[in-house]
Amino acid sequence: MGVASLQNANPAMSTVSRDPQTTAAPSGAAGVPFPRLSRQGQIPGPLQAGQPYGGLWTPILKPVGGYLRSLMFYITATGGNLSASTFAADAPYNVVQNFYLRDPFGQPVVQASGYSLYLINIYSGQVGALNFGNNPATLPSWSAAVAAGTYAFRLVIPFELDSSAYCSLPSMNASSQPQVQVQLNPQTTVMPTSTGSTPPTLTLQLDEPYWMAPVDNPQAAPADVGSSSQWSEVRAAAGVSANAFQRIALPRVGTFIHTLILVLRDSTGARVDLWPTSDLQLWIDGVPILSETFVQRQDQMFTQFGVTRPTGVIVYSFRNSIQSFVSSGDTYDLIAPTTPATLMELAGTFGNITNAPATITSVVGELFPLGGIPYTHLAA
Repeated sequence: MGVASLQNANPAMSTVSRDPQTTAAPSGAAGVPFPRLSRQGQIPGPLQAGQPYGGLWTPILKPVGGYLRSLMFYITATGGNLSASTFAADAPYNVVQNFYLRDPFGQPVVQASGYSLYLINIYSGQVGALNFGNNPATLPSWSAAVAAGTYAFRLVIPFELDSSAYCSLPSMNASSQPQVQVQLNPQTTVMPTSTGSTPPTLTLQLDEPYWMAPVDNPQAAPADVGSSSQWSEVRAAAGVSANAFQRIALPRVGTFIHTLILVLRDSTGARVDLWPTSDLQLWIDGVPILSETFVQRQDQMFTQFGVTRPTGVIVYSFRNSIQSFVSSGDTYDLIAPTTPATLMELAGTFGNITNAPATITSVVGELFPLGGIPYTHLAA
């Protein structure tokens, strides 16, 4: 499948079985945007104090009487008697081994580790913009990890893709709510070494921002309601060799891709900056659509997000159709359509990876539009 055919592809048929929202679109006030009829609100969600490292948390979300915009996930480590703790490179975000959210029909919406959720906050365009709220470490809620093993941070679990409430999740039925599972890592994953016998315990909290169902028009709903913006974390099948030119097939194709976050780790799990320096390429269906240097990719990321790039991370965003920086104002004109037959690859000559083979983890932002193509909702 060539570039021309890719641009004309309509992956709507391939996304039907994976679309987690099957609610039919209710009729609203003709010609009136949903946000003009609705209001934004937030309710306190489930909270668990005293949670130990390595545990499983299965909170029950509350119905909001409208459409969930996101979840505000607060994690605080307090107490214990540790001292001289050393934290892993991905800490404190790696306290979350896996965050898994399914819609009421059991379809996955978010599946990612804590560090990947951190990258989603920075690079999705769904959380803040240009270093205003998209970096958890710059927020007032942030408390740096210290030798006693305590810390605090907030991660946003985003659902809506833009400010029009597009892709927000219906949440009005108490018996039919999204399901959440949070698996926590052992203490030694977060703090490989520490002195003391009692580790801190964790307080976990999920608050629920939402769009209210309009009182004077309860049938009104976000445009193309039932569309879904999803996030998945998956590892590329092929390993990365040292000092070799390779084309690594990237997983998770078959619908519209709006963001591609790639993390390079060596065989020890450490993030490494050994991406191709002079021939970093993104290929689609055997055609190199983007060829650049590693430095150019870093410049583009800073222009789009305004955040210092974490070691080992590169990002391709297709959400810059109306402005150079990425935000919730995008209109999806540059979003990448793929089909199940699409071959998406990262290519180039990788650096001298001492602990080879390395692996590439893809954190993929996907859009499953109920209406077939994503930008028709702007006219609704």
